[in-house]
Amino acid sequence: MQKIFIFQLFLFLTLLSGTTVESELGIDIGLNSTQNKRNFKFKNPTVGITYQDDRFLVMPRFDLDYVDVKNDYASSFIKGSINAVYENKNMNYTIPYVLMGIGYEHVNGATKDVFDSHPFIQGGVGIGINLEQGYKLKFEGKMLQVLSSSQEGNEAIVTVGITMPLNYNYPLYMKQSTRVIRKVRVLPKVKVVPIIVQPPKTKFIYIKNNECSIKIDKPDFDRDGVEDRLDQCPATPCNFRVDRYGCPIKTTLKIHFKTNSDKIESTSIGKIDIFADFLLKNRGSFVKIVGHTDSRGSDKHNMELSLARANSVMKALIARGVSVARLSIEGRGESEPIASNKTEEGRAINRRIEAILSYPKRGRI
Repeated sequence: MQKIFIFQLFLFLTLLSGTTVESELGIDIGLNSTQNKRNFKFKNPTVGITYQDDRFLVMPRFDLDYVDVKNDYASSFIKGSINAVYENKNMNYTIPYVLMGIGYEHVNGATKDVFDSHPFIQGGVGIGINLEQGYKLKFEGKMLQVLSSSQEGNEAIVTVGITMPLNYNYPLYMKQSTRVIRKVRVLPKVKVVPIIVQPPKTKFIYIKNNECSIKIDKPDFDRDGVEDRLDQCPATPCNFRVDRYGCPIKTTLKIHFKTNSDKIESTSIGKIDIFADFLLKNRGSFVKIVGHTDSRGSDKHNMELSLARANSVMKALIARGVSVARLSIEGRGESEPIASNKTEEGRAINRRIEAILSYPKRGRI
């Protein structure tokens, strides 16, 4: 059976090697405790592989495990399961997660009504630690309940493993170093000097229109004004300020509130949904939500109102899955108008929410 399991592992890896989706492959080892009626006895070694599709908020994960059973009622288990995994990827270096799943356990050398092949359900918790280039170290604990009418009870499993990305995109600044080496030229009687490509000197480019417009003559896929070969965020939406690396750093969210109220109007819910989706797909950023008001009312009242409106937007983002660890709020009242407060149109423009993004973990050239 060990040979069959090894062949299944090889077949599983072969099928996955050609995938192009955002996914990861992992291998783990650990210990299994069976028939846990009174206490746990982690004496059965286990090894397995996992495949996880990271494109979704709740991610599907497929597990294949082999357990060497140390008792007289069975010789080994082979388990396959499908799991739903929710990860809190918004934290800096660690990724806590929970999982629930269903599977089937095939028992080799089974003893009827003691150890037999049956389906099961399981749940667990774990924590991942970010390593270099998309690799993760994972620690996980699971409880498994066999679905049968016998007295097989449950199992407890603890594992440690490592996952690798199947389609990791290296940061631009790492790719640039390769280009720099290729551009080194040796000239007669001249010292070798590498030609270093400098990023644009402009701090940011503000795209004001709803439609992105080309700002430069060089290739620029997302039309944010930063050349593709320098752009570390190649799919930036319109209406974002971007830094010299092409990553969004500031935008004005057209979120509307009723007069003297911090309740978000129903017409603005779609904009909240779009921004939350953007943040969930760009998890390396931290976001400060800043509220602004027009000049009507006292300074103190406007400061409190702007903070309350920023808080309403933050709560709406949290409700859509954005981690509170990434979010902060600030109220600036009427102190930073961007239009005249003498007209209704200008006051409407000044009643705004801004989002300021930062990237504490991003590499720099």
